[in-house]
Amino acid sequence: MENSGFWIFLITTCVIPGINGQRVEMDDGRSGYVGSKTDLRCQFINSSPPVKISQVTWQKMVNGTKQNVAIANPSLGVSVAPPYRDRVTFKNAAVRRRTPSLEDTTITFSPLRLADEASYICEYTTFPAGNRENAVNLTVFVRPKTQMSLSTPSLVAGSSNLKMPVATCVSANGKPPGVISWESRVPGEVTTREYKNSDGTFTIQSDYILVPSREIHKETLTCVTSYNEEVFTDSVTLDIQYEPEVSVDGYDGNWYLNRENVQLSCQADANPTVSLYQWRLANGSIPSNVEIRDNVLSFKGPVTYDTQGTYVCDATNSIGTRSGSVEVNIIEKPQPQIAPGDVISVVALLLAAGVLMGITITVLVLKINSRKDNSSTDSPSRKLSQPIRKRPGDEIQHSGRFYEELPNTADYVSYRLACNKEDYPEPYSPPINPPLSFLPQHPYHCGQPATASGSSSTNTSKNTFSPTSNTMAIFKYPSVQGLSSPPPGVAAYTFPKEQYV
Repeated sequence: MENSGFWIFLITTCVIPGINGQRVEMDDGRSGYVGSKTDLRCQFINSSPPVKISQVTWQKMVNGTKQNVAIANPSLGVSVAPPYRDRVTFKNAAVRRRTPSLEDTTITFSPLRLADEASYICEYTTFPAGNRENAVNLTVFVRPKTQMSLSTPSLVAGSSNLKMPVATCVSANGKPPGVISWESRVPGEVTTREYKNSDGTFTIQSDYILVPSREIHKETLTCVTSYNEEVFTDSVTLDIQYEPEVSVDGYDGNWYLNRENVQLSCQADANPTVSLYQWRLANGSIPSNVEIRDNVLSFKGPVTYDTQGTYVCDATNSIGTRSGSVEVNIIEKPQPQIAPGDVISVVALLLAAGVLMGITITVLVLKINSRKDNSSTDSPSRKLSQPIRKRPGDEIQHSGRFYEELPNTADYVSYRLACNKEDYPEPYSPPINPPLSFLPQHPYHCGQPATASGSSSTNTSKNTFSPTSNTMAIFKYPSVQGLSSPPPGVAAYTFPKEQYV
């Protein structure tokens, strides 16, 4: 039994060569926008020798069932179902001939509708190979309609910090839904809502929320809608209504007696514009020589002391009334005025001085840093090779050293040569009230002067003494007027060891 089946398969293959070589080629997927022109490709790859194509049928899958869209038959010609008759055609003209060529049966949708989104089957009926088919998914996109508007025709700035939607951006009837973002210099909050329509499209609504104020009047809000790889923008300008912001100009602080041609002007920033200006003088009435024309108060004739006072301007629009004031003082003589050129010169001089000071500070900082860098880069061997300077008294304080040459022998006294250190207690140091010039030139008077031969005395310096081993150097207070004697009970002053005066 198994051998008979093998022979049947072998005979079939040899008798009908290429029976398994036919196939239907289609795209993996196709997409298009509503209203555009879209092709669905279908090509039949025949065998050699070719098989006979009996019919080509395009079908649409709807809820699991097949619906005919278009049919091409070599004998009956081309037929398109009524729902697609005005929009679906076979792209290849050879299909519509009396003796058609059905290897390429690509169909074209024009215009494409949202309801055309589905899976489409291209089926070939051949003899003797039977049916061959393939399928393609058609995706239909819908560009959304972007619209931006102010939430209300007019926004009023209030005294309370109440947040409210000021602008709304809508991306309507898009498939897939768009993405909305905002661009503005005005900080605010964003709320976004998404709605699905009955036809499968989506509508996105985004509101921009902030506190209406005078500062954001005429600011621009831009709505940016991103859809697939496309970007749509729309903008609005905020229209914020607010009460007038009033100020009074014209008084320069130099209104003096008999000055002429002076005036005050009322400046108001308001939305909508100011419809009424009113002038008044606080705690008084406006002088009779004053002419009022809208927002300008003109003083006719020379200025007098009656002109001074606090002038108030009331500005009114449809939102409310606000006031501005200025206090006018009249002086006897005019004040010196600084010409604009002088002011510019002073400012330029100050700027130049600031620049020069900055350059100087920079140079000093650079020099200090360079010195620090140089000192930090010195090697230890270099530092050790530098000589160490010593003070004149440093070497004298070291015991066991004797220096034969001194800068000035009169300024130093060797206690080791003059006195016996071990027999003398800690001396009392009297205050030196008189100048140093009153000190005696030969303060050393020992008990028994040393006797020396004539030859040795001639070689001894006049400021050098050679006392005996038991002698002491005792300082006697000189009898100088104004210098008191030592306190009672205090012995005579003895020079300490190796101290210089």
